[in-house]
Amino acid sequence: MLDDSAVKELEAAAGRPGDKNVPASEFTTIGCGGPVSYIIEADSSAHLAAILDAVSRHAIPWYVIGRGSNMLVADSGWDGTMIRLVGDLRLCSRHADRITCGGAAVMPQVVMFAAGEGLSGTEALASIPGTLGGAIDINAGANGVSIGDLVETVEVCFPGGTRTLDAAALEFGYRHSSLPPESVVTQVTMILKPGDSEAITETIMSLRKKRDATQPRGQTFGSVFKNPPGGGSAGSLLEQAGCKGMSSGAAAVSELHANFIMNLGGASATDVQGLMDRCRRKVHDKFKVVLEPEVRLLGDVSLSPLP
Repeated sequence: MLDDSAVKELEAAAGRPGDKNVPASEFTTIGCGGPVSYIIEADSSAHLAAILDAVSRHAIPWYVIGRGSNMLVADSGWDGTMIRLVGDLRLCSRHADRITCGGAAVMPQVVMFAAGEGLSGTEALASIPGTLGGAIDINAGANGVSIGDLVETVEVCFPGGTRTLDAAALEFGYRHSSLPPESVVTQVTMILKPGDSEAITETIMSLRKKRDATQPRGQTFGSVFKNPPGGGSAGSLLEQAGCKGMSSGAAAVSELHANFIMNLGGASATDVQGLMDRCRRKVHDKFKVVLEPEVRLLGDVSLSPLP
């Protein structure tokens, strides 16, 4: 647990109070998990740098939360500090054929901003549920496009300061980027192409309809597992292994898409973790493929090892 001196230092760095012992069910899209010791908000790069400096000096575990769409917190909770980016770190602006958006801007917001400005390139990413910073971290993608394909520069924040990196330095790969350790994305500039705003918006709406027909809504993550190296999709492997409709407590694999786990109401993190384990085991037994999670696990929760 954080002592009072650390809390005072964090609040001074942020210029605002934080919240103690917040249930993970309140800020994750899967809607389950125990209490997180402390949550603090940062509304600028300067405040974030000061917060990161404080957690670093006090050796406090920390994690930046966006929409909480790829996170599973143990039922026993997590003894660390969640940092939520707000204010200026959510804004977008246009500069000729480029847009610059804060790391906390949610992907649907980024895509619709670009469309409104008559700039094309982000449409394929319209259904990614998380923030831009989270998308950069894992080089999120959909419909054959990854966020790294569009990036010109990324501003990252460290304890005490910021740095701007070009796309080449980030070495974008499948569900991977080489962000520096202990850094947080605060701003991203992307190069796009001029287009017709109405046509771009129609494309976005069409892709969203396709998504709604094939992927579930409600209390769920984004994709649970990464696609395995060498081709093929995790969803297809899970479906072929007979995972659709499997359940554990109040958690169940979606009947629409086997790479989505749903909280049907009152699921625990243990329910979800157990279902992830069973899905991985079935895929491994049938195909000898080890699926790796896209979901981040925090606290006393982990997946069982496979041979």
